[in-house]
Amino acid sequence: MSTSSSPSTTQRLMAEARQFAFRIRSVNCQVTGSSFAIAQGIVTNRHVASGSTSLQLSTWNGNDFDASVRSIDQAPGPDLALLDGGATPAVLDTADVPAGTPVWAAGYPEGNELTLTPGIVVAYVDGGIYDVPGRVMELTNTIEPGNSGSPLLDGSGRVAGVVFARNTASKHGLAIPVTTLTKYLAATGADTGGTCQA
Repeated sequence: MSTSSSPSTTQRLMAEARQFAFRIRSVNCQVTGSSFAIAQGIVTNRHVASGSTSLQLSTWNGNDFDASVRSIDQAPGPDLALLDGGATPAVLDTADVPAGTPVWAAGYPEGNELTLTPGIVVAYVDGGIYDVPGRVMELTNTIEPGNSGSPLLDGSGRVAGVVFARNTASKHGLAIPVTTLTKYLAATGADTGGTCQA
């Protein structure tokens, strides 16, 4: 399946991502990543938020604000964290998208400007080899440092997963499926502990 997308699809998804995707920076740990707003708060990865109680966020056009850490899912749980804060929320898919689905990672690679990186879902694989419980998504999307915490969008603009890493051997991107995110959000807890992980 082609990973290319029409200009209209890319433009529409970028316009939507600008409303909810943020650059994130941990001053304590000198880490940058990506994040996105949903109805419950702002989602990012544990390895981005761990070691901080408050993080600096920026919109696509450079407006800065701070967000407090509400919950960090501790290992061996999924690599997820939830921050306080709100914006126009992204909508979550209600089920995992099948392999072969075109997807776009909406994030801030290398801490630079908001970028949509196209690809497809290659497969769902055992997350244990990446120290993540359950299944994870393997993607053809090019994932760079700074993409951690990016929402993975399907063609309708719904969140299909959360980018957390890349396989250095295959160069495939890796994402936590939306169903795992939904389970985490149903019982986040209040643990905000942790140390710098990057």
